[in-house]
Amino acid sequence: MDKKKKKRKVLPCRRCLIIRYFILAAALVIACIPLADERFEPLQALTVWHFVFAILGIGVAGFIFKLIFEMPTHQDRDNES
Repeated sequence: MDKKKKKRKVLPCRRCLIIRYFILAAALVIACIPLADERFEPLQALTVWHFVFAILGIGVAGFIFKLIFEMPTHQDRDNES
């Protein structure tokens, strides 16, 4: 066996990357709260339902985007004959 074989670097899947980016963004927002006291005052008026509708809207928009742009094209082989 060759000891000099290079190990391939296994890249994380797309879902893992999205989860990692989300956690990083949330951590950055939490870390910035003490630095931006007065700038976050307008956010005090937001309720949980605002975030629920925002997440729902982003999910629906993402679904529509995937439906339109990432949908595979189907070819009917029965109609070719």
